[in-house]
Amino acid sequence: MEKSNSSRIEAQAVQALAEWKALFAEQVAVKAKELSQKSGSAGVITLGHYRQAATIAVQTLATAVQGTDSSDGRQEAA
Repeated sequence: MEKSNSSRIEAQAVQALAEWKALFAEQVAVKAKELSQKSGSAGVITLGHYRQAATIAVQTLATAVQGTDSSDGRQEAA
C-alpha cells in the first residue's frame, strides 16, 4: 500500500492557528496605526511602521501561544 504524504490536522489545532493568525494581523494593524500617529504622520502608515508593529505583535502572539492549554488548544483562563 502506498503511503500518502498528506497529514491530518486536529480541528482544535486549526482553530488555534486561525485565532493566532487573526490576533497577529490585528495587532500589527493596530500598532502600525498607533506608531504612525505618534510619529506625526497620521494617515500615512509606512513599511517601517509595519515592521516595528510586527515586532511588537510577535511578543503578543508568543504570550497567546504560551497561554494555550496543550490538551485542548484553547487559552487558559486568566
